Amino acid sequence: MSKPIVMDVDTGTDDAMAILYAIAHPELELLGITCVAGNVALDQVVINTCRVLNAAGAGDIPVGLGAREPLKERARRKGGGSHGPNGLAGIELPESLRDRSPLSAIDLLRQLIMTSPEPVSLVTLAPKTNVARLLTSYPDVTAGIAQIIFMGGSVSKRTEFNVWQDPEAAACVIESSIPTLLYGLDLFDRLGVDQTSINRLRAHDHPAIRLAGELLYRRTESYSRIHNHPSPLGDAGALVLLTNPELFVTEELPVRIGLDGIDRGQTIIDTRREVTSPRVVVAMDLDDAKAASVFVETISVFAAA
Repeated sequence: MSKPIVMDVDTGTDDAMAILYAIAHPELELLGITCVAGNVALDQVVINTCRVLNAAGAGDIPVGLGAREPLKERARRKGGGSHGPNGLAGIELPESLRDRSPLSAIDLLRQLIMTSPEPVSLVTLAPKTNVARLLTSYPDVTAGIAQIIFMGGSVSKRTEFNVWQDPEAAACVIESSIPTLLYGLDLFDRLGVDQTSINRLRAHDHPAIRLAGELLYRRTESYSRIHNHPSPLGDAGALVLLTNPELFVTEELPVRIGLDGIDRGQTIIDTRREVTSPRVVVAMDLDDAKAASVFVETISVFAAA
């Protein structure tokens, strides 16, 4: 039986790869996607999301328009950074005629969660503003959420964009009663695809496979220039964690989000376990090579469709 998921994204290059992975994976059923400002401004996030869905040949997957700003502060970045001005590293995909959902992001999330026959995995790859608003506006949804995949934070206390952009929202999600699996920046930076596989994907005649290869290629170019090391899969690794948890080492640890002073925007993970709550399952290590192979093999499923 397929696992129902809903994704909350700020579609840059790695969110795009995560969307492709979710659609290709035979054990996932993507019910819908909600968008939030992050890697790029909200309107561009929606454009990118719809265009990636088209490239994947996805069916009628609703796309909801969410928050333009964090809960308390102004958005701190609306450029693309390593994602480029359009969020897709300059890749120009054909215009999409998909209509966004008439529902707001939080109403769409609630509808998808509450009408699903099975509890939903909520995959959050962006600033957590939409998810926090959902949980505070509709606390009844917790019964329909099996788990939250939380892409954000860092065991090594480095500042991570999704948490830094909206600390209050991240804290709301971490402090909820919903089982949460945290995929942080430490593993985010480690999981990459080798150049031979990238070249093979780029040369494929299926548009979704070719797009995945081109996204990886562009990320490698821009990421290496900015960060001086090869590009990781980034957000897409959180989907590999969802589908193949056996490739990861996890620990249940006390986690909190700093909201004041120098700790603001930091994810504070107590590896000494001196604090009792809230506790979150944190991905601490992974089999890099096998996880990368799972991504490439899953994307290649498009060829058999």
